Amino acid sequence: MRALALSVVLLALVGACRSDTTEPPPPLPGKIAFVSDRGRFRQFDIFVMNAGGSGLVDVTDVLSLEDWPAWSLDGSKIAFTSDRGLASPDTLDIFVMNADGTSVVQLTSDTTQEAEPTWSPDGARIAFVSNRDGPNHIFVWKASDGTDTTRLTTGFQTDALPAWSPDGSKIAFTTNRDGDYEVYVMNADGTSPVDVSNNHSAYDAAPAWSPDGSKIAFMSTRNAGAMEIFVMAADGTNITQVTSGPLYAEYPSWSPDGVYIACDRDQHIWVARADGSQAWQITTGSFLDIVPRWRP
Repeated sequence: MRALALSVVLLALVGACRSDTTEPPPPLPGKIAFVSDRGRFRQFDIFVMNAGGSGLVDVTDVLSLEDWPAWSLDGSKIAFTSDRGLASPDTLDIFVMNADGTSVVQLTSDTTQEAEPTWSPDGARIAFVSNRDGPNHIFVWKASDGTDTTRLTTGFQTDALPAWSPDGSKIAFTTNRDGDYEVYVMNADGTSPVDVSNNHSAYDAAPAWSPDGSKIAFMSTRNAGAMEIFVMAADGTNITQVTSGPLYAEYPSWSPDGVYIACDRDQHIWVARADGSQAWQITTGSFLDIVPRWRP
């Protein structure tokens, strides 16, 4: 699966007590969008399901690569990355559609790569990643038509995987500006970037804000090199491990009530309690199910 390439104070960890279970999950709120090769011809499409796994719908269903779904805060729209544009071969562009897959609007059409969209809480703007000026950097533009573009990060490093805070004041992102990949938080205008994961012996990436903005979930190799999901306070303190075990875990997303975190593990969608106490496998089969995004 093609994706936009990443050139991708020590804190005590709170030990995880998570237990994977084959029991049915409790009633889970809302819906989850995710990427899967369940398309009719095994193409990667965006699917939406109830958080417990029922009601699965392919909302893109075209013969192209669809990736990185991002819900608007009101849940009415999904931004996503696709190569369905005709600007040039192997080009990724950003599109917006209604949550049911209708009324698709293409926001970019050029020969560079645009990917990993995230909405501002007011729905007016989308932050995204582009290599239009060389290395991958974070930009922001109007969500309605892709105009009024502003570049938020600069330099020769790679900046990627942006996530807008619930109050709209901050953007968390992944960067290798210090020589290794860390989670940073900056003001929404790109000023005052701060390293909040701050573990230079690990790969830290893919930040996701809790609904109240007090915490950030992220994926990290800080525990013996295995990729797991962790949660920290928004300032980088009080780190808790959410997943553990032999299954590679990545790309966390919070439930709207802040109780659960979805992620992909071993090519399937899982849901774990945010305190790390329990986890359930939601999707099954021989498909590749990745990048879950819980509807706000």
